[in-house]
Amino acid sequence: MQVTCSKCNNEAVYLRRYTGERLCRDCMVNTTIDRVRKTINAQQMLREDDRIAVAISGGKDSAVLLDVLHKIERRYPHAELVPLTIDEGILGYRDKALEAARRLSSSLTLSLEVYSFKELFGNTLDEIIDARGDDALGACSYCGVLRRYALNMAAKDLNADVVTTGHNLDDESQTILMNILRGESIRISRTSRRREDSIEGFVPRVKPLTEISERDIVAYSYHLMLPYHDVPCPYASEAYRNDVRNFLNKMEYERPGTLLAVLRSGESIANMVTQESRSIEFSECIECGEPTPSVLCKACQMLKEIRGE
Repeated sequence: MQVTCSKCNNEAVYLRRYTGERLCRDCMVNTTIDRVRKTINAQQMLREDDRIAVAISGGKDSAVLLDVLHKIERRYPHAELVPLTIDEGILGYRDKALEAARRLSSSLTLSLEVYSFKELFGNTLDEIIDARGDDALGACSYCGVLRRYALNMAAKDLNADVVTTGHNLDDESQTILMNILRGESIRISRTSRRREDSIEGFVPRVKPLTEISERDIVAYSYHLMLPYHDVPCPYASEAYRNDVRNFLNKMEYERPGTLLAVLRSGESIANMVTQESRSIEFSECIECGEPTPSVLCKACQMLKEIRGE
């Protein structure tokens, strides 16, 4: 028996569990775009004449981000999309992801901008990991800090007004719950900072996909046959996040809507602690001049430790 789409009479190919919608291919694509558009408008993420740096890694999340934004921004001729990739320098991994990012950008008649750890820091991530001490941080900690730093430097170099990233509903819910479980609720407001609350020296960063689930991402990219690299990073072994992910996936399967409820709770917490978060004073890093609440920014601290300075 054919199951029909909740929005038209065509055959349904996808069930969006957290809304209960059964959708055909076209309605799945269109409702995904509409959800992103509503998120952008509700949080005033983008403006009509923005130069928008779109952070793409070559994976499916950022592939969907770039494709959706390309469709949305066609209505705004004064806006400009600039695909941007940070090449960490991971042998046998990043080169294939870069190839996918270039194919996607080219298919949308956009030119991909690439900035590398090697150019910015003098070392690839592979070299940094090899040089760290026995009691050093995990690879993801180094990569996370240095990628954020590199993304801000690249966005400023490209004269971008705003940076968009491909964090989806699953990502955000996991981060919110991890911060709560670690007793670091105030960090929720820092990772969920709205554009109007951006800190001087940082290019505002927004997340248009925060109400789009991982399942939605997979369905969208599959049905539109977007080019992306689907191999996990060889350094991706963050056990704590994996535990939280497995728990939330189980809850979402048994109780659809759990991820959205966690997201809404995170937004409420962020609104309550925003004032305390704003009280943190930023100054310029004495090494690189980037904004930091300390004398040295975290990126410079890490690089000095690695170099033995």
